[in-house]
Amino acid sequence: MFVQMCMQLYLPADAIQTNIHNFCILRVIWRVFGISSGCVAFVMALERYIALAKPFFYHKYVTDNLIRKSIFILWGIGAFITFLPLFGFGVYYDERKKTCARYRSATEPMDVAYAYLFFIVGTLLCVGIVICNLSVRKVLYQSHRKMCRQFGSIKPTPMLNRSMSQTPKSSSFTDSNIMRMFNEPTTEEIRFAKLMTVLSVFFLICWLPQMISIILLQQLSAAMKLKLSWVFRVSDILILVHFMLDPYIYVLLKKSRRSDLRTMIRYMFSRNQRFNIVDAALSPMQKSTNSSPLP
Repeated sequence: MFVQMCMQLYLPADAIQTNIHNFCILRVIWRVFGISSGCVAFVMALERYIALAKPFFYHKYVTDNLIRKSIFILWGIGAFITFLPLFGFGVYYDERKKTCARYRSATEPMDVAYAYLFFIVGTLLCVGIVICNLSVRKVLYQSHRKMCRQFGSIKPTPMLNRSMSQTPKSSSFTDSNIMRMFNEPTTEEIRFAKLMTVLSVFFLICWLPQMISIILLQQLSAAMKLKLSWVFRVSDILILVHFMLDPYIYVLLKKSRRSDLRTMIRYMFSRNQRFNIVDAALSPMQKSTNSSPLP
């Protein structure tokens, strides 16, 4: 997209006018990447919600292969809808003016129908992302409150207090084990949920103005369109920002997944050693219990 913009700026006018139709086709093709980004964000947000809200269903039915298939299916649907103007349903090229045309500025009935179709698809993605992320936040908040209530109601026995006072290091680990017993989301799950929220908010900020501009351009008069021209320019700038920063955000997401995997591996390998520490801390209590005479 950046190369195409530079070519249209610096190539001779005759060369641009000769190949203007090809440039318009490329603009339609670049639009696929924006829709595919929303599809990935929606699938990942839905996956996070199922993993936190329905953990047993998630571990039984949701696999990496299923997630990949879902992403590719949504990509296919998004690509099909995006490429419809190349087959006559929707506008992308003005034959009379010999220039590229925006789908949101359509005037013919078929082209207007495509503009509304694109608006519906984009809005559904935005609404789905918002619902999934709000649901994830709600699940995390409820899990945290449940853990606090249950953890606060635990009162250790005097014998357990004496054992913990003798081994303060093992008591902190015992507390963390108790937190795990109450199905509290792990640090990795919370970190990934926060990152997904950032990714989804970024998509919404960049795409919602573009969806709103479709309705405005179809419903407002020509005079109002001139007054609100700055709104349309802002929506175009936000889409440009989305295309520029979206790859970097996915690189950040990939690095976060790798870090979470390394953390889980370290936890698995150090788990046996930690349980040995807990056994050593509880052994004096077991000995005193076994040596006490029966009544």
